[in-house]
Amino acid sequence: MEKSAELILEQFDIHVHQNEWFVSMDVALEGITSAEAAWCLNQSNTIWQIVNHLLFWNTDVVHRLRGTLNPAQANNNDDTFGEPGNPADEAGWERTLSELQGVMQRLRDTIVEMEDGKLDMPYRDEGEPTRRLLSNIMMHDTYHIGQIVLLRKLQATWNAFNWA
Repeated sequence: MEKSAELILEQFDIHVHQNEWFVSMDVALEGITSAEAAWCLNQSNTIWQIVNHLLFWNTDVVHRLRGTLNPAQANNNDDTFGEPGNPADEAGWERTLSELQGVMQRLRDTIVEMEDGKLDMPYRDEGEPTRRLLSNIMMHDTYHIGQIVLLRKLQATWNAFNWA
């Protein structure tokens, strides 16, 4: 694996599993119940909706990198958030979390399987290099991880992470 791919993979593992400059996806979502995931403040998206949005876009990136079409389509970005979730559907929330873990693993596997030089090549016909796509999805995820932490703080379900 080339050095730039190793760096992308390292950054991927940090944003999903490790806590460095920000809380990881794993920690942000740890211990959330379906009621907490479906909680809404005014017109905000719920945590469940944010996870749906992460699922949609990370799945889309996997398809772009593999040269396949994403069967899930959205008329606009708002559609990618989906329904707010059912506070009583613990099994549905667990399925959603499991789907997110699965797509994140598929994305990681796709990065590992990349041939040398692929990061500098455009994905599909969009012109931007693959490394930019991967960098952007990780920044996108991290932005939404921050929203999840903020929502947990507002609902008083966030146990401050011990950075020590």
